[in-house]
Amino acid sequence: MSKQVDAQLQIAELRARIDDIDERIVQLLNERACQALAIRELKPEAQLGLYDPKREEEIFERLASLNEGPLFSDDLRAIYAAILRVSKEMRS
Repeated sequence: MSKQVDAQLQIAELRARIDDIDERIVQLLNERACQALAIRELKPEAQLGLYDPKREEEIFERLASLNEGPLFSDDLRAIYAAILRVSKEMRS
């Protein structure tokens, strides 16, 4: 087998693994969204505002402490900032 064919097979295998990971990420993002909506429904009863910048910062700090790379913590923060923005815009 040529190096080119071998490399193409490896790429196909890695892409299949990425597809599997993407599927799990979508499932987890939707699960996270459901939890965020549940919290949003409870906030008025708990007399909490809908937006909590302190909580967002706690999330960012926790993620940075968990991060082992290769993503930079700033990149992870940008990804989660988008997730949190979408979470705030979701309709229940």
